[in-house]
Amino acid sequence: MAAVGGLPGGMINPSGSGSGGIMPPVGDGGQVSRQGAAAQQPSQGIANGALVEGLVTAKNEDVYQVRIGNQTMTALSTIPLFAGQRFRAVWDASTSPPMLRLQQAEMALVSRFTGRDQQIACALVSRGMPVSDETVWGLRRYWMQNNTDPARLGALAELWARGADLTETNVALMLWYMELLPENAMRIWEKIRERLRERKFRSPKEILSAIRSDDDDDVSRFLQAHALAGKPARRGLDPAMLLAPAWWPVEDDSGEPVMARVSFSGENQDGRQVWWIAFELEGNTLSRVNGDILTNGKAISANIRLVDEEKANRVRGAIPSLVEEMSQIAIPLQHIGVGVSKQENRPSASTHRLDMEV
Repeated sequence: MAAVGGLPGGMINPSGSGSGGIMPPVGDGGQVSRQGAAAQQPSQGIANGALVEGLVTAKNEDVYQVRIGNQTMTALSTIPLFAGQRFRAVWDASTSPPMLRLQQAEMALVSRFTGRDQQIACALVSRGMPVSDETVWGLRRYWMQNNTDPARLGALAELWARGADLTETNVALMLWYMELLPENAMRIWEKIRERLRERKFRSPKEILSAIRSDDDDDVSRFLQAHALAGKPARRGLDPAMLLAPAWWPVEDDSGEPVMARVSFSGENQDGRQVWWIAFELEGNTLSRVNGDILTNGKAISANIRLVDEEKANRVRGAIPSLVEEMSQIAIPLQHIGVGVSKQENRPSASTHRLDMEV
């Protein structure tokens, strides 16, 4: 039977169980401990085998000082790192200090290069990006123009992943955005909301024009950087693997705003534009929540993943009211599924293929 709106998945799953109509590009609930979410859990240890993101803040021979969320600790690494480098690796707590491990396949990709090229290769593989001679050499040229500042390498990789222009202005904007803490992003969003409440606007275009012409430097810079972070990832890249998702405010169960990290990807399949949106946030009641939304403009299919079965069941119980709320938007909801995140490595996004039925 043809799927509603051309998306796979059939009808809305009333139980909310399983992955339903989406074959998630990142696998069934691949778990990533992200900077924004981890920052709200300073007292919790990192589970052995967890996939973590962080920043190298200092290096002393083969021992690194790293910041993961708002925790600062020492660690070893299976490959050379440098101060200012952002990384994604498996946390091996069986050693002292713990070891940051790349997978064997990733190690093979990185080990082909030496010196600065190896640093570039590590920045690429950490984001699930292709590690080819052409890509490495291309980024090296732009990096050399930026005086090989380690902090700018990550910004260059993020811009390249989105097909954005690798200009000095864009590098500076992305670098600033990547260093934003969730509370700082929320403070700027509150400024933007205040501007919107101050007057009535006749069209979205008028709203954007008014905000962009705002004389507040933080607001102007944030919107420019936010637009870069919100650009869809290149075809074949997993947007959830990028280290600079866009910051979006949402309301949690207590009514307090929290920040969600949102990434976008789009591609044309069988003559039809399909968009995939990945999100992750840390709420006070449900703890970490991540998921993805798939749409072709005619229907929406969504998956939500939580940290344990108890919290997943709470969300499943709220599916009827969520479906009712979603019925108010113009695009019909075809499927919604709720599951539990698994501590496992994600397959490459290149294995993802949507079965778009007519």
